[in-house]
Amino acid sequence: MEKSKLQSFALVAAALVLPVALAGCGGSKSSSGSKAPKGIYTTASDCSDAGKLTYEQCSDLIYAAVDKHEADAPTYAELRFCEAKEGEGKCEFTANQKIRPKLLAFLVTASKPPEAIPLYATPKGEPGFRDLAGNTYLHTNEELVFSEHAVTVFEQNGKKKRRF
Repeated sequence: MEKSKLQSFALVAAALVLPVALAGCGGSKSSSGSKAPKGIYTTASDCSDAGKLTYEQCSDLIYAAVDKHEADAPTYAELRFCEAKEGEGKCEFTANQKIRPKLLAFLVTASKPPEAIPLYATPKGEPGFRDLAGNTYLHTNEELVFSEHAVTVFEQNGKKKRRF
């Protein structure tokens, strides 16, 4: 009999404790249940106008993303090699006469701490941008906010350039 009472007590205790213990385990959303807002911007003013970060925060993030672009963007010895990889009209010259993909915009995540990464034209002219890892951020993605100027930039850079 004593063993039966102990088993019953253990089952009741487990029934009370298990849901509390499992509440912190994977799969559950954070208390806010939302992701950090992400937007694609071309300037610090563009970014701060979205209302998620201050102008100073946006400016600092964009400077850091430009530094990342300068350090990590691939470089090419000749324009033809860059354009073969990046697309016609999607390359720029560096101060030391190398050629790299043209920096067009920034993906800014209003997380804690906030982050920004440099963005480039999509190689096939899709409506959006890509990062150095090859991830694309298309205008159809409803989780992203595209500033009006960012839309203008990808529209201009998505067009096939003509040589005269």
